[in-house]
Amino acid sequence: MIASTSVTWSSPILVKLNGTDDNPLGYIISKTENSFLASINILGAIIGSIIFGLLGTKYGRKSLLLFLGLPSLIFYLVMAWSEVMWLLLVSRFIIGLSLGGIFTILPIYCGEISEAKNRGILSASMTVFVNIGMLIPYALGPFMPYFWFHIVLAAISAIYILLFYFVAPESPYHLIKTDEDAARDVMMKIRNKDDVPYLLKEMKDNLKHNNSNTDSFRSKAFRRTLIIGFGGFTFQQLTGTVIVATYSQTIFEDAGSSIPPELGPILVAVAQLIMTIFVSAITDRYPRKYLLTLSHLLVSLVQIPFGAYFYMKQHDCDVSNIGWLPLACLMVYVCVYNIGVGPVLITFLGELFPPKVKALAISSMVTYNWTGAFLLTTLFNTLKDSVGIGVLFWIFSASGFISVIFINSFMIETKGKTLEQIQIELNS
Repeated sequence: MIASTSVTWSSPILVKLNGTDDNPLGYIISKTENSFLASINILGAIIGSIIFGLLGTKYGRKSLLLFLGLPSLIFYLVMAWSEVMWLLLVSRFIIGLSLGGIFTILPIYCGEISEAKNRGILSASMTVFVNIGMLIPYALGPFMPYFWFHIVLAAISAIYILLFYFVAPESPYHLIKTDEDAARDVMMKIRNKDDVPYLLKEMKDNLKHNNSNTDSFRSKAFRRTLIIGFGGFTFQQLTGTVIVATYSQTIFEDAGSSIPPELGPILVAVAQLIMTIFVSAITDRYPRKYLLTLSHLLVSLVQIPFGAYFYMKQHDCDVSNIGWLPLACLMVYVCVYNIGVGPVLITFLGELFPPKVKALAISSMVTYNWTGAFLLTTLFNTLKDSVGIGVLFWIFSASGFISVIFINSFMIETKGKTLEQIQIELNS
């Protein structure tokens, strides 16, 4: 939740920094500064996912996730008092480091502490909290003073650190490498006690089977998983989700509808949150591939009228009678996106890789994903000026139809399978 606040931070704050009423810098920032402030946290996430992917092979998941709460606590406080651009950029970059680290370690942690029968629910629940975090800047940013907005974000980070320290267990998959008794104690708390001896034996056998990183990297399972991971994240980025999250308020201002631009992102984020709560309750009832296919298909369909509105507006057609269309399309977009594209890929991340290389492999996936997000965020204003929002979202729509072919050609079904069973299938 705290990580995702930095994703949508720019939507309300860039509006403030492009005015003079509540601008701590004292001047209206340039387009270049706009782009860097919006994207530099993603640059940090790219580096953070590499660093913490490497650290994830050595240190406990819980320890790393606790540490990763500190940058948001410290640097949201720094931003509250900042009056110079360079300090905002540094703060955004360091918060981005924790963003990349959290999105690298958290899928591993969720996959390792959950049972096969409820792994999808836990991963979808993680998406719920991601969306709560994204909603906070939308809901508070436009209506709170710049200073107090950042104080609230820092306070949320402090609450997370305290709760996670006292409530969350360490991953048994990490503990079993050095302390089988500690792993057994955790398993007795989070699993059926009668199943614990069998599960511990299965975990140890899996670690022995993947007795070196070299063997794991050379395995057929690893190669197949790379194709699934890189392909899945390529098509996820080509849904345009990072642009919708980062530039929502700007998009609504460009739409020129009668709906206040600061209200549109809130309505979209609320719809997204409601949908993710609903999906978290049903996600383990349906196959992962089915949800992912359906989600990509519906996202592509809703982007067609959304693009058409902006294309007509760009070519001076009268769109006054359909001013409601951008909001309606984006609300449907975030709902159908969260049926599968959002939560299912996060679930896959925690399921597919063998334990020995999981941290490094997921780090590479997340780094690749954040690199795509950085490029799209940085280039959005250039693309908007050159081809227009309408054509851009039509391109996203076309890529979604292609993704349906990819999903059904390369991805495997993981619903209801243990991590060990998934590795056997990938190697078959």
